[in-house]
Amino acid sequence: MKERVERLKAWMEAQGVDVSVVLKPHDVLYLSGSAPICSGLLLFRQTPPIEVCIWLDGQTVQKESSFARVIGYRFPEFSMAVKMAELIQKEAGSPKVIGIEKDYMTARFYDTLVDAFPGAEFVSITRAIDEMRAIKTPEEIRYLKNAAVMADAGMKAALKAVKPGITEIQIAGEAEYAMRKAGSEGLAFGTMVASGLRTLLAHPYASSRKIGKKDLVVIDIGAKYKGYSSDLCRTAFTGKPAAEQKKFLKLMLGAQKAVFDAARPGVKVGEVYAVAEKMFSAHGYDKFIPGDIGYGSGLRQSEFFPVICRSGQDVLQAGMVVAVFQTTAYLRRIGGIRVEDQIVIQEKGYTQLSKC
Repeated sequence: MKERVERLKAWMEAQGVDVSVVLKPHDVLYLSGSAPICSGLLLFRQTPPIEVCIWLDGQTVQKESSFARVIGYRFPEFSMAVKMAELIQKEAGSPKVIGIEKDYMTARFYDTLVDAFPGAEFVSITRAIDEMRAIKTPEEIRYLKNAAVMADAGMKAALKAVKPGITEIQIAGEAEYAMRKAGSEGLAFGTMVASGLRTLLAHPYASSRKIGKKDLVVIDIGAKYKGYSSDLCRTAFTGKPAAEQKKFLKLMLGAQKAVFDAARPGVKVGEVYAVAEKMFSAHGYDKFIPGDIGYGSGLRQSEFFPVICRSGQDVLQAGMVVAVFQTTAYLRRIGGIRVEDQIVIQEKGYTQLSKC
């Protein structure tokens, strides 16, 4: 954890950032090792970092966090924003540049900081942390492998449950129970089970819809281990699939394998995307392939670096973990057929995490 903090502080030094305010739970966990609800971090260029939390959690955070300084605040006498502003003033006076996660901080929290430091410039630190998190350590990869085993257990249970008359929620329940029994700390994301035309939705969380006799059923699940998330998606049929559905599923599997083979260190994400796009085009589906087909995975099941997208310029590196395909070509006549797996990119080749 300390090495991660030092890397971020080195980035702050290079960018002239005096203090960074870290609130995103995944980033808090990544940098300190402890991320209870209503906690955040303050990283200073000149003084040791501070983890801020509700005072009732203080003793636990002190034991779990890699930060030597843990300071609690009492709510509602204080909000975390007010407490952090107070600590920044104490540690850094009137900082000229403050780093924030612009994609996460609320307007109310931001306004508190602006009122406290009217002369400060606020810059985004999200990209810097995303790039740090993208390269996984052997320990992180072990955690992800464990989470994948739990997702495999959930998927086996879910697929076994698929039959006419059962609801999407019941299938989700079987998957979630199996993952919990396998040791999952919780859900990596809301369990998605979709059937019929609901498979065309972008994020089809399980509903009360009953599975029909000739339905396409998409199941997307994820488990958590030590904070790290798996992501696994499969497509099932309750009746005999149509010829085009079988053709498209075969294309998806082939394109996924081709992407895995192309995802090597030093290759740009746009080049990897082009491999899948070429295969879709050869089968007449080039107009339907989405602009992105995969994301990094780690503490979140889908992270925003790297993103395997059309014309993307980010370069893949050994130690990155990516999930492909998270999205699919949605055709109303065949449904939103999907398949998704995570891989670890290695110096030579890759390791697929899911086995189901």
